[in-house]
Amino acid sequence: MVLTHAHVDAFNRYMATTVGREKLCRFVQYFARFYAYYLFRNGAPKETIQRWADLKTHLGNGRKFFRLFKPVEFAQVGVKSLGLSDEVLRYTAVLKQAGMFFYYMSEALVLANSINFYKPSNIKQITEFGQRCWLIALAASLLSGLYKFRQLSIREHMLEKTRKALVNSSEKTESQTVELKTQEKVLAKDKYNTRYQFIQDAVDMIIPLAGLGYLKADEGIVGLAGMTTSFLAMNTQWKKVNA
Repeated sequence: MVLTHAHVDAFNRYMATTVGREKLCRFVQYFARFYAYYLFRNGAPKETIQRWADLKTHLGNGRKFFRLFKPVEFAQVGVKSLGLSDEVLRYTAVLKQAGMFFYYMSEALVLANSINFYKPSNIKQITEFGQRCWLIALAASLLSGLYKFRQLSIREHMLEKTRKALVNSSEKTESQTVELKTQEKVLAKDKYNTRYQFIQDAVDMIIPLAGLGYLKADEGIVGLAGMTTSFLAMNTQWKKVNA
């Protein structure tokens, strides 16, 4: 019973966050996208298919309300990224934040068009522009990830040399051993986080690539890609609020 209450408390903490609710809605949205295509391929009645297609559309619009002010967040992070000392990380970070800034700005216009609040005459071009910005942001993040993998490899090599030196040293102290173990834990965590983000970005790229016609992927594949990255993002947020 105590375990059940603990799980409910953890779920409530997760759902109390805007990011948590938005990522859950994203998971359901992409499931609906996948399932509508699955029903279509299996000859389900049009009414049934339309029900899931409508759910996908309405959840997509709902999520845009959650993210109306996201451009401010990305603009702030982008400005802070200018202070990074590493040139590669600085350029990729700024490019990523700029891409996401323009992506969410275009999403706001797409939302205004969807709810008939404001009807831009070039909504198709705006949508494609947003998709390209998202794609650029993901590409920048992937380049950053590749660079981080190289840095992590160098750190791992240096730690291995330090470990061997301590093993062969007759003057090693307990503090040196503790420091080495601490650095190894930090390295393992950095490797996990970098690999996790890299996988998430790589799978996410399927969505704008398919949307722009650069990749021949049907709605089922796009839906599965969105479900996968939504789950990864949900897992990250869950750990953040229930650490």
